[in-house]
Amino acid sequence: MSQIAVRLTEEELRRLDSTVAGGAFRTRAEAVRAALALLEEQVREERIAGSYRAAYAYAPLTADEQSALDAALALSADESP
Repeated sequence: MSQIAVRLTEEELRRLDSTVAGGAFRTRAEAVRAALALLEEQVREERIAGSYRAAYAYAPLTADEQSALDAALALSADESP
């Protein structure tokens, strides 16, 4: 495993240490690795969303498809806790 140096503000370090002290992670390194995994997932999801936006801009939904989507969304909103 490689090691890198990272500069954090005092506030960032305080929050990191507080998270570790609270028991969410065993070490600072574990917390940073978890944060990196979350960031990677967020970037991946944004790329996928961008691909969907581009596809729908290229081939928008038909009126029937939009109506079906609206109905499905209304049903799912009714089922939300």
